[in-house]
Amino acid sequence: MDNRKHRAGYHAILQGLIDSYLDTDPASKLRNWADRAWAIDQDTEYDESCLTYIALVVLDAYKSRAHKVLLEMGCPALVAALNETHMLPAAPDSLLARGLEIVRDICGMSGARAQGTLVLGIGNDIIEIVIEKNKGLHVLMFNH
Repeated sequence: MDNRKHRAGYHAILQGLIDSYLDTDPASKLRNWADRAWAIDQDTEYDESCLTYIALVVLDAYKSRAHKVLLEMGCPALVAALNETHMLPAAPDSLLARGLEIVRDICGMSGARAQGTLVLGIGNDIIEIVIEKNKGLHVLMFNH
C-alpha cells in the first residue's frame, strides 16, 4: 500500500471514531477506560485503540472549546480553554506513542521538531488542528 493510501486509511479510521463518539462524554469515556486499566477489547485492533484515545481527547477539546491540548508521555492530557484548564487521564506510553505516530503519519510530519495540520469533521463543523511536535511534546491547537 502506498503512503497516501495508508494515511487515508488511518485518517478514515480516526474520522469514524470521532463520528461514533460524538454523542458521548469523552472525558467520562477516558476515565472509565483508565479505571479498566486501559483494557483493549479482543476484537479491536491495537492501532484503532490508539486512535480511540486521540479521538476522545480531540472530542473533549472540541466540546470544551479548547484552544490547545498538550500531550506528553507519562503525563495527563492538558486541555486549555479560554476560561478553564482541565486534565484527562494519561494513556499508557505505548498507546499514546503509537496514536501520535499515526497522527504524525496522517499529517506527513517527521523529525524531532515538526508541524502539520489535521482536518476533521466534527458534527456540522470542519476543524483544522495545527499540531506542533517538539521532541516528546505534542501541542494540538484549535481555532474555533
